[in-house]
Amino acid sequence: FQLVEKGSVGRTDFIYRTVSYVSGNFKHSITLESMARNLGVSKYVLSRIFSKTFHKNFNQYLNDARLGYENTNDTITELCLDSGFKSLRTFNRAFKEKFKTSPSEYRKTFVRNWNMM
Repeated sequence: FQLVEKGSVGRTDFIYRTVSYVSGNFKHSITLESMARNLGVSKYVLSRIFSKTFHKNFNQYLNDARLGYENTNDTITELCLDSGFKSLRTFNRAFKEKFKTSPSEYRKTFVRNWNMM
């Protein structure tokens, strides 16, 4: 195991390419298979990368990237669709799994706390 300075990690590093790919494409419909094809590896190799490096599967990692998309001016439905989720049901399920509350309850709490500042 060799430590590498952050500045020396470049576009050829596979982990860097993996993270960049998801960051640049999470709003679109992507699958493990399409991502693997675009990165030039098998879906099995890519699946192992997600498991070993990020300690989650591809769909969990992708949902986390999508849930990190913020635009507080959008409605919850607009936010869901803009961030790449196919349905409001999937968005609500992923959101509740990650934040332990529904998007609407989260937004109510956020707005209430924001107004108290």
